[in-house]
Amino acid sequence: MKTLVRRAKMNNLRKGQNPLFDALEGASPLGIPDLPRAFFKEMRRHFRLDGSGRLLTLWRGAGSFLSLAGDFESILIADPEPDRLADAMRKAERLGIGNAILLEGGAELLHPRMGQFRLVIVQDVFLRRDRMRRLSFLAKMTEPAGGVVVAEIHRCGPLVDWQKAALEVLHRLEGGMPVREPMGRHTAEEVEQPPPFRQTTVFSHRWTQRRTIDQTVQGIRTRLAPSPGRRSLVERLRNTLREAHPSDVLEERFRLTAIFCQTETG
Repeated sequence: MKTLVRRAKMNNLRKGQNPLFDALEGASPLGIPDLPRAFFKEMRRHFRLDGSGRLLTLWRGAGSFLSLAGDFESILIADPEPDRLADAMRKAERLGIGNAILLEGGAELLHPRMGQFRLVIVQDVFLRRDRMRRLSFLAKMTEPAGGVVVAEIHRCGPLVDWQKAALEVLHRLEGGMPVREPMGRHTAEEVEQPPPFRQTTVFSHRWTQRRTIDQTVQGIRTRLAPSPGRRSLVERLRNTLREAHPSDVLEERFRLTAIFCQTETG
């Protein structure tokens, strides 16, 4: 496991060294990876979380952030996939978490009536349209001296045999699952105009995730849109992975890149 933390002042952003647009391109994971503990540890340290204020997360697999429930008065979790949200609701009930509100949806949920938050965590994929406008909006949703975290996870290294086998099944039965997600183009206005933050910190962490074949298939399933043929696809994936990797334990290497943004005080 490898972790890197790098700070960047706002005057560097005006010179084009903008970490919000740096190091976020890469191959998408096949499923929904578990978030590394180092990520949560660094957020707690960097933003000095102490149990006060509110948290807003917008993430594919947002139930992972239930672990932050004790660091805030209340948390609001948004995920566009109903199956993942249902899993998060069951997890919250099982853990006895009573200060969480779970909403189904994406960036369209963001509205001033939500109020202000001490911390907002958003997956980069939800910012790929109107990036600067949405970042400015998120900055206004945070408390004075609050923060915004923009993060994304990518696969590291070339595809291994079991990943190639899984992608072949997905392409054949689902019409294809892209290895890369489009980053979109930044307009000249977006690149030249600095984001509305006084300071940013780049956090990067690499790790290896080990899962059984059933856990891997379940993770891939959560990335797929509901469809009549999804059950047969899941069975085909499971059988293919067992043929490709009889040991039943699959490894996948990931890199999480997060931008910790401090909003203006007062």
